[in-house]
Amino acid sequence: MKRIVILIWILAFLLSGCVMFGTPGQNENTEPDETQIPTAETAEPGPQGSERFGLSYLSAYGFNPYSCTCITNRPVMSLVYEGLFVMGNHFQPEPVLCDKFAVSESGRYYIFKLCEGVRFSDGSPLTARDVVASLEQARGSEYYGTRFLKVAEFKATDDYTVAVTLYYAYENLPLLLDVPIVKAGTETSDRPIGSGPYAFSGGGQNLCLQRNHDWWQDRAAPIDAETVTLTAAVDALGVRNDFEFGATSLVCADLNSPTAVGYRCDYELWDCPTTTMQYLGFNLASGLFMNREFRASVTHIIDRDSISATVYKGFAEPAYLPCAPSSPLYDQELAQKYTYDKEAFLTAKTNSGVYEEYVGTLLVCSSDPSRIEMAYRIADSFNDAGIKMEVSSVDYDSFLYRLYVGQYDCFLGETRLSANFDLSEFFRVYGSLNFGGIQNSSMEQLCYDALENTGNCYDLERSVMENAYFCPILFKSYAVMVTRGVITNLQPAMDNVFHLAGGRTLADATITYDEIMNPNYPGQTEETEETEEILP
Repeated sequence: MKRIVILIWILAFLLSGCVMFGTPGQNENTEPDETQIPTAETAEPGPQGSERFGLSYLSAYGFNPYSCTCITNRPVMSLVYEGLFVMGNHFQPEPVLCDKFAVSESGRYYIFKLCEGVRFSDGSPLTARDVVASLEQARGSEYYGTRFLKVAEFKATDDYTVAVTLYYAYENLPLLLDVPIVKAGTETSDRPIGSGPYAFSGGGQNLCLQRNHDWWQDRAAPIDAETVTLTAAVDALGVRNDFEFGATSLVCADLNSPTAVGYRCDYELWDCPTTTMQYLGFNLASGLFMNREFRASVTHIIDRDSISATVYKGFAEPAYLPCAPSSPLYDQELAQKYTYDKEAFLTAKTNSGVYEEYVGTLLVCSSDPSRIEMAYRIADSFNDAGIKMEVSSVDYDSFLYRLYVGQYDCFLGETRLSANFDLSEFFRVYGSLNFGGIQNSSMEQLCYDALENTGNCYDLERSVMENAYFCPILFKSYAVMVTRGVITNLQPAMDNVFHLAGGRTLADATITYDEIMNPNYPGQTEETEETEEILP
């Protein structure tokens, strides 16, 4: 949703990456605290046609799309790199470098045919080898984390065909394939070669983006600038100053990061929904929340609308299910069963037989003031309802230790999920999000069923809420701030600020498995058909 900010907007905002303390072993690792960034040089602004257009960046994190965890730098990369698919702001994949794709009847084998005629900015053609090298680099990387944990193999079967073999059936693998594709051999460099409408040029104080006039897409670039100047900043304050004084034209920020800066200029503002979930986790092995009925009622005591509006200043979506409300996987009717309802909580409390003399502990990491404020609000709600709850705010290392040894009744966690909202890490034995003593193989199977068929997401979401293994609270939003009048039609999404889709839908790229396996299909080989045999 576009918002126009007029005259003065003074908020505690941070132009930095999101620090996801509170949930170790996230599904997809997230951005570090930019207060630790060393000094970097400052570049001069340059023209955008007849006007200036520039972007800030923090040089400490570079522009490698797999290792850079700073969202300040992501708009730059969204002009340089393209993926097989791009994710829209409603978590719908759109084909870009993928021409056609098909999935086998088992759901565990995908074939992707690449668009032919795609060239990298150095003029070399895109091949399946480049795609495989990029996806392998993303596998287990700092930014993309465990996204491809269930992938058995990426394989180039010919110059324009990529085969993907999975350990489990997926209905919507394209949801995970918005990963930037770079030229093989450059995937570990600080500035890999991409196929987007702009390319890196120069270095040091003269680093900038130059228009790629050989861009393969038959459409206008998302901005008119021949040159996009890149201005290095030391920290969030420097990014803010560059924007306010006109050196840069657009910034992407997590406006609820711990070290906030205020903005005092006129700009246009767009919301950008994310997959970053904040939730209340429970100790199921001991203490206050061993009782399932009582746990399940906790959703009714949390006033998510108030928390989103006041604590997160509107840059968060209240969530009553473990899925972003902007996603088509979020069942609005089901969500209505778990909304704020104090009377429902009080009834459940009475029926559960919970001892009111017990004093519970809500554990929260002290690195995030917003999360601390949310913890106290939730604790106050418990206390007002007759359940004694104390907040324990501790440093990150202590937070981790107490999670592992079970010294808490509930805790506030945060994790960045993938766009298919795979929850299996909450339920898998030794899963990266499995805290509190969750041991339920049937829930893990529900996760796999939901991946195989999105129609099963309803059963998974309902089971999570009815058994209250954890309680989702909200999904955070980023903000994209733009100098007024520079861009008139922006549809920002995660890692896709400029929406570099080519106008095709998923349906335009989907064909049947029989069609793509036909020997007469362009580029088909016998090797492709045999690859499925490697499945365990």
